[in-house]
Amino acid sequence: MKLSIHETIRGKAEPGSVDLGHHWMNIEATWAEVFELITVDGVASSAELKTDWRTNSQFVSRELIMIDIDEDMDLTELLQHPFYNAYGAGFYVTPSFTPEHHKFRICFRLAKPETDGNRLRLIVRALLGIFPGDIACKDPVRLFYGTPNCAIKEFKDEVYLDADVVETLVNITRAFDKETADRMASVSAEHTPLSDKQKQKVLDLLKSTFVGSYPIWRNIAWGLKAGGFGLADFQYVTTGMMNSKTAEDAKTVWTNGTVGGGVTMGSVIHFIKEKHGQECLFEKRKAKTEYGFETDYRKLSRSIRSQE
Repeated sequence: MKLSIHETIRGKAEPGSVDLGHHWMNIEATWAEVFELITVDGVASSAELKTDWRTNSQFVSRELIMIDIDEDMDLTELLQHPFYNAYGAGFYVTPSFTPEHHKFRICFRLAKPETDGNRLRLIVRALLGIFPGDIACKDPVRLFYGTPNCAIKEFKDEVYLDADVVETLVNITRAFDKETADRMASVSAEHTPLSDKQKQKVLDLLKSTFVGSYPIWRNIAWGLKAGGFGLADFQYVTTGMMNSKTAEDAKTVWTNGTVGGGVTMGSVIHFIKEKHGQECLFEKRKAKTEYGFETDYRKLSRSIRSQE
């Protein structure tokens, strides 16, 4: 297994106490050795990198995927979960774990290292549809802190996600994205004019909603453009919707794209309401940041299990 580790980070680093972007070192080791580094020595780990700089531009490959669980699942549920029992390579608790509040990381090994960052995002997003994990895990070079001398953990040496399962995960996520984009294009409902306050709320809600899908992101551009919003507005929401896209990428889509495809401002509002609730533009509420719709999470999970 190839990955990078940061030897000076043992356990969770305090903000500003260490450079999280540099001084990473590539290693090659067995899964057993890597699991010991993470759960005994407590070192931080990430993807295999071209240099010691941890950024998406330096991504080479990833074989170890981890899903952070901070809520909505406990260890009893994990150990009874059919997908984890079939494909999970183990778990370990984080230092903030308590008997009342279970916090842990689920480990998955790929049979073959993934070298395509975009495909890796699709795999991770599918896993986030099966487990209620932290959506920040989607980044190809995401770092994961270790837990020194971890007392509660499970190691499975011969378990991994084989090529067929990985392809299923990729295809399910792509199908989900297409269904969502098509649904946006089919909904061109009229909407009442938005107040300045509602317009800002539209932008803030979009920014809080990670999508990670080019067709959906592009449709948002078309809809905002049709609704009279500007390039700066689309660049603002892009920072939250597509962490792999830059302001220049947003400008290219906005400038070269043509409003059309059945996408209107009404489509965007429908999309927002599906994500955040029918009253989201009219009452103060905490915006959800999960990717996808709850019902689609359940469908995705069932689809995976049906193909075991």
